[in-house]
Amino acid sequence: MAQTPATAHVWWARRQDASPHLEALLDDTERGRYQGYRREEDRQRFLVGCALAKTVVAARLGSPVADIHLDRSCTECGKPHGKPRLIGTDLELSVSHSGDQVAVATATSTPLGVDVEQLAGRARHPGGDDPDALVRYVLADSEQEALAEAQDARHHDFLVAWTRKEAITKATGDGLRVSFKHVIVSPASQPPRVISWPYIEPVENVSLFDLTAAEGYVSALAVIGRCDEVVPGDGSALLKLTLSRAHRPVRHVPDRHDVPRHRQGRGDGP
Repeated sequence: MAQTPATAHVWWARRQDASPHLEALLDDTERGRYQGYRREEDRQRFLVGCALAKTVVAARLGSPVADIHLDRSCTECGKPHGKPRLIGTDLELSVSHSGDQVAVATATSTPLGVDVEQLAGRARHPGGDDPDALVRYVLADSEQEALAEAQDARHHDFLVAWTRKEAITKATGDGLRVSFKHVIVSPASQPPRVISWPYIEPVENVSLFDLTAAEGYVSALAVIGRCDEVVPGDGSALLKLTLSRAHRPVRHVPDRHDVPRHRQGRGDGP
């Protein structure tokens, strides 16, 4: 039987949506991580990401936000820095933030990953700040050759490749444990697709999208399985709605009739 195409939802909020009232939505583990950040901007991004993820899930399940608990246990070490999971539901979740942007993606019964990066920022690299070393660390030889032809768009095109690869490895649950050089994607000038990766599952089973993020950002979404539609949502409005209703169940979510929607085919640009 053919797989029913999934619909992914991506909710967007801003770091500036952080509010002391949102801290009440954090559990003890999340509060520890929140307080452990040294920079205020990092605390705000983490807080908005947690609050938005729980708010979106609560809205989908028709439950009070305070009743939503996310399991971030790492599959290798057990520490709470893994991909967020919802025990006992078929709702899949992914969270990303960079600069002022926060994204939460959901789908039903199919793994997915979302990533957003600020163009003015710098991607993380365990080997230091050398841009050339970062390129060698992330891109396969064939991808480096394509990037060399980008010239003035080099930084933009590199981050497009980065977000596509990170979205894919988030969807698989491997994150940075898998070398990005082994996940080869199409260059930024071409529709997003996986060319090869170190898994048995055929790359044709991955739906890869470039998302329309705020100006100055690039973003990508990967879904393991067939996904024909990506629906954007106003996460900032959803957070405001949640705060206005305190801890009561969220019984209305701005749906596809309330927010601008569009189909994001694989040829859509960032």
